[in-house]
Amino acid sequence: MSYRYLGNKTRLADWIVGEIARVLPAGSSIADPMCGTASVSIALARAGHSVTAADALTFPVVHARTRLLAKEEPAFSALGGYNKALGWMRSAAPVEGYFFREFGEAGAPANGRAPRLYFSSTNAAHIDGLRDGIRKLAAAGALTEVEHSVLLHHLILATNKVANISGTYGYFRRTISGPALRPLTFEPLKFDCTPGEHTVLHGPVEDLASTLKVDAVYLDPPYTKRQYAGNYHVLETLACEDEPVAAGDGGLRPWTDQASDFCYRRSAGQAFRETLKRLDVPHVFISYSEDGQVGEDELASILSDFGRVTLHEQPHMRYRSNDRVKDGDVLERLYHVEAF
Repeated sequence: MSYRYLGNKTRLADWIVGEIARVLPAGSSIADPMCGTASVSIALARAGHSVTAADALTFPVVHARTRLLAKEEPAFSALGGYNKALGWMRSAAPVEGYFFREFGEAGAPANGRAPRLYFSSTNAAHIDGLRDGIRKLAAAGALTEVEHSVLLHHLILATNKVANISGTYGYFRRTISGPALRPLTFEPLKFDCTPGEHTVLHGPVEDLASTLKVDAVYLDPPYTKRQYAGNYHVLETLACEDEPVAAGDGGLRPWTDQASDFCYRRSAGQAFRETLKRLDVPHVFISYSEDGQVGEDELASILSDFGRVTLHEQPHMRYRSNDRVKDGDVLERLYHVEAF
C-alpha cells in the first residue's frame, strides 16, 4: 500500500518483524496499539502471529480492519460483489457537498476565506458523492463492518493519491498540481488470508495498554512534534464520515483532544513511562528514531526500569514531507524490553 504518512514503517516492516521473530515464536499473540497504516500489523500477521491492532485516530482503524480482518474479498451482496462495488465507486454521481465546499478549488468555505486547494472541483464532488453513498448504504444496513471499512479504505487511498499537498494535510499547494487533476482510482486490493485470529480496537494507547492480554506489544509512537491528528485531518474526516467545522486557513477539524504527549519534548519521556507502567506483557518492542523527542540515553534509562533492554539499529531514508526536512539516512532503533 503506497502511502504518504509520517513515520510509515512499510520499508522497515520486514526488518522489524524479523527481529521480533528472533524472540517471539510464530503463532504468538502481539498487539500493535499505535498501528498507523497497519503496515507492521499486516507483516506480523503474515509471519503467523495473531495481531491486535489499534490506534487513537479513526482512519488507521479503517486500514487495520481492511488489512487484518478482510481475509478474502468481501461479498458486498448489496452491490453485486467486490468488483461491482469498485465499479460503483468509480461511477458514483458527484455531489457538491462538504468536501466540495471546504476543500475544493471552486468551494466557498463556511468561514469566508478563499477556496482551499486540497482537491480539484471534480475530485471533491466525487468524494462527496461517495461519502453520501457509503453513508446511505451503512444506514440501510447493507454493509457489514468489514465491507464498510473496505469502502472507506479505498476512498482514503484514492483521495490520498490526488490530494494537492506536499506531504501532509497541514496545508495545500498554492496551485493545483498535475497529480491532483487525475481522477480518483479504485484498484482491487490483494486480500491476505493470514492464519492468526486478529482483533482491531479504537482508542489511545494510554487507555488500551492495561487491557492487552498478549505475548508481546509493539509500540510505534510519534517521534516528531507534528501531530498526526492535525496533519491528517482530511483522512480522519473521511473515516469519521462527519462534517466538522473546518477551522482557519487550513480547514483543520477540531483535533487538540487527540494530541499525543509523545510529540512534545516536555512530555514524551513521561508518556513512555506511563505506557510501560500500564503494560503487563513479557515483551515490549519499540520503534524509535534517532530524530525522536527523547534522546537515546534518556530512553534507554526509562526502558531499563521496566526490564532487560536490547537495542537493534537500521539506517533508512528519512521521510521528507517538504524541502525543509533534512536529506539523508536516519537511524531507526528497535528496542526490546524483556520484563523482569
